[in-house]
Amino acid sequence: MDAYSTGRPTWVEISLPALRHNLHRAKQAAPHAAAWPVIKADAYGLGAVPCAHALADLADGFCVALVEEAEILRQAGISHPILILSGYFPGLERQIVELNLQVCIENRQQVDAIGHTAAALGKSVALHIEVNTGMARLGAEPSATPELIAHIDAAPGVELGGVLTHFACADEPERAANAKQVEQLERLLAHPALQTRADLTVSACNSAALLSLPQAQRQWIRPGIMLYGASPFHPQRTAAADGLQPVARWITHILQIHDLPAGTPLHYGHTYTTPHDARIAILPVGYADGYSRRLSNRGEMLIHGQRAPLRGRVCMDLIAVEVTKIPQAQTGDQVILMGDDGAGAAVTLEQMATWMETIPYETLTRLSPRLPRRYLNEDPV
Repeated sequence: MDAYSTGRPTWVEISLPALRHNLHRAKQAAPHAAAWPVIKADAYGLGAVPCAHALADLADGFCVALVEEAEILRQAGISHPILILSGYFPGLERQIVELNLQVCIENRQQVDAIGHTAAALGKSVALHIEVNTGMARLGAEPSATPELIAHIDAAPGVELGGVLTHFACADEPERAANAKQVEQLERLLAHPALQTRADLTVSACNSAALLSLPQAQRQWIRPGIMLYGASPFHPQRTAAADGLQPVARWITHILQIHDLPAGTPLHYGHTYTTPHDARIAILPVGYADGYSRRLSNRGEMLIHGQRAPLRGRVCMDLIAVEVTKIPQAQTGDQVILMGDDGAGAAVTLEQMATWMETIPYETLTRLSPRLPRRYLNEDPV
C-alpha cells in the first residue's frame, strides 16, 4: 500500500499473533487457572474490540474498568462474561443488568442497589468482592468480607461471583509487602464463611503477580500489560526476558529534509542548535499523537536500520530528527518510532518509556485516537 494513500502516513500496527502468544504465555504461567484478559483503556490503547475478538477463543472472560467500555464490547458482539474492575457510579445499575455484566463491589449499599434493579428486571448479577489486602485503593476490608458475602447470599437479584484482590508491589517481587498481602488473603480464605464454599472463585494475579508470585495464583488470572508486549517489571526486566513478544509498531514517514548550516537553532525555544552542518528530517507526528514532549532532545527512531536522534522540542504535530549519518534517507522513507524494523534493529516500548520517564502502561495508553490502528493477522515481515 502507498504510504500516502490514506492521508498522513503515520499509524500503529498491532500484531494479533503476538497478542495471542502473550496470552498463551500467561496461561502457561498458570495452567490451571481461567484467564480473563484485561482490555480496559481500549486495550491499553491498542483497540479493545479487535483485541477481544483476537483473544476470544483463549479467554474465559474479559476485564474492563468502566461500564461504558463493556458496552462497546457488547455492541461489537462480545458475549463473554465481562467484569467491571473499577467499581461504578450510582445510576448505572440498570445498564449493568441489561448488558449482563459482572462488577466489583465493596459494600452493602452497592449490593442492594444492583440487587433491587436486577430483581425488578427478573435478572441476576454476579458480584465480585474486591478485598483490600494492602493496596488501600478500592475494596472491602478483610474483616468485613464474610458479612458482605452473607449479605449477597440473602439479597435478591445478585449472586457471589467471587473474591479478588490486587497487589501494590508485585512488580517488585522482593518487597515484603507482597508476602503480607498473600498472608492477608490466605487468612481471609481460611475463614469458615469462605472455606466451606466449594464454588468460591478467587483472583489475585495481574501480570506482575502472575509472573513473580506463584503462591498467589488462585482460580483465575487477570493478565494485562504482558498481553501488549511489555514486562510488568520494567526497568528491571525486559519483555523478552519474560517470554513476551512485542505487539505494537509505531510507524511514520519522512515529510521533508533540510540541509542546515552549523549554528542553526531548531524549533520552539531553540533548545537545540546544530553544532555542524546537518541534515534534518521533519516527521509528521507529535505530542497530539502521544509522542511525549519529554522525548525532546532525547528520543531516537529507526531509519534504514540506523538510529536517528530527535533534535529540538517535540511539537504538537511535527518532530525533527537528524539524518546526517544516514545519507540515503529521503522524503517518503519509513521511520520506526517504536518497534522493530524486521532486520534486527528495534526501539522497544521499554526504551521509549525510559526516555519518557514513565512506564510502558502510560506510553501505550497515550497513543492518540487520531492514529490509525492497523491489525496484522500475520507477523510483519
